Formats: sequence, C-alpha cells, structure tokens
Amino acid sequence: MHPVVPWLPLLFLPVFGAFWCLVVFMISRMGWSRLAGAYAVADVPATVNRQLLSYLRIGPVKYNNAVRAGITPQGVWLTTWKIFYIGHPPLFIPWAAFGPVQVETFLWATTYASHIDCQGESVSFRFTSKQLLEALPASIRGAE
Repeated sequence: MHPVVPWLPLLFLPVFGAFWCLVVFMISRMGWSRLAGAYAVADVPATVNRQLLSYLRIGPVKYNNAVRAGITPQGVWLTTWKIFYIGHPPLFIPWAAFGPVQVETFLWATTYASHIDCQGESVSFRFTSKQLLEALPASIRGAE
C-alpha cells in the first residue's frame, strides 16, 4: 500500500471546508455583496428582535430559511446563519432604499417583489414575510 493512502481520508475535512467557503463566497457575489457595499454593518444590536425569513431571494439567489430579519422603524437588519457568513456580512437597509413593492400571486403563494437601490444600481429583493411588508412605509407598499 502506498504511504499516502492512509492519510487521504484526513484530507477530506479541510478540502470540504475550503470548497464550502468557496461556494458560499461565490453565492454572495450574486447579490448580497452588492448590498454589502452600501449597507454592511459590523454587527446587529442585541436589542433588535430577529425572525427567520422562510422565503427570501436577493438577486438570483434563494436564501430560504437561512436569513434572519430584524425589523425596526428605520429599516431592516439582515443576517445569515454562521455557516454562510463568508461573504455575507450583516446588513442594515433603510426603508428609503426600497423601491415600490409588487404583489405576485401564483396558486396559493403570494410573494412581494421590490428593488433595493445600491449605489446607483438596483438589486432584486423578493420575500413572503407579511411582517416585513407591513413594516415598509405605505408609499412603498402600494396596493395589495
């Protein structure tokens, strides 16, 4: 038997970890990192009560049950699970950055689509949270 073969299984964890970090980082480049360029924060205040978003799409990436939102009168705080932290810093997006919300219904599912202004470009933002919709200013919310 070759002397390297017994050590080969021990390489699995570091190789898998490096691959995971690469994949998570590449996913962040599709939308979250554009938002982070304008809205990244060091940390979310402990006083902000956060809830898990069952459906969230930023750009082309779905973050179903992987993002927590803290809704405040000033805006929304977004954080991911720790395993997705690479390339996903916490965000604080003020309500003024949101564009008009469009309601889309397909069968029994209702989603809300908006765009977030991010340094001259626009990032697609879709969600299903009624609490998030109700927190948006009425001028942005539109008619349901």
